[in-house]
Amino acid sequence: MLDFFSQIMEFIKNLCFPPSCYICNDFTETNGLCSECWKNITWITEPKCKICGVPFAIQLQDFCPNCERKRPKFDMAISIFVYNKYSKKMILHFKNYDCTYMANQFAKWLYRIAEKELTNTDIIIPVPITTLRRITRKYNQSELLAMSISELSHIKYEPRILIKSKSTKSQEGLTRLSRQKNLIGSFSVNSKFADLLKDKNVALVDDVITTGSTANECAKVLKKYGAKNVIVLTIAHTVLNNVELQ
Repeated sequence: MLDFFSQIMEFIKNLCFPPSCYICNDFTETNGLCSECWKNITWITEPKCKICGVPFAIQLQDFCPNCERKRPKFDMAISIFVYNKYSKKMILHFKNYDCTYMANQFAKWLYRIAEKELTNTDIIIPVPITTLRRITRKYNQSELLAMSISELSHIKYEPRILIKSKSTKSQEGLTRLSRQKNLIGSFSVNSKFADLLKDKNVALVDDVITTGSTANECAKVLKKYGAKNVIVLTIAHTVLNNVELQ
């Protein structure tokens, strides 16, 4: 009876507020993307790096040059699609313009491709933001995404473990090395909840992975306090050119 009532309410909601495409805002049959914008999204599939998840044109090796050169602190990263001008528009709306409803659809897509990897996961943790950033933005998009994934997977959601303990300048436009230096010491573990990490498999949730500096710094801190395995789940993955990868 409850499911039937939910379906009726969903029908009424869609009748009054027809679903629109996250990119072009045209009406679409379901929440998410219209058929035309769907074609403009580069969905990440195999072949890709076995660690950071960056897509390959062809499968020549298991790891990308960066992961081959220096393995990150996290064990694996999984993303839905490549960060391009189309997916960027979606993420910016989700992140900065109160389009919090997008979290559910992003979570469904992400859970669909990461369900196997989440089988042994004990805790889902969002990448935190500073108190000032939360006040100005009003919410943390990574928390919304992590909560939705938790609801789908029935894995414990715990936002109190990881803290953004130091403000940092924007990562946008910085080189890989500058991003790494910018984030050193910026994340810490809340001592009140540190015991929750011991020998646990963690899923760390963020919106975009670029060079992996944020994910790496968070994973380093989580493992320092006993986390056994850290997988990173993001909506999108930036594919950098060879110059930016240095």
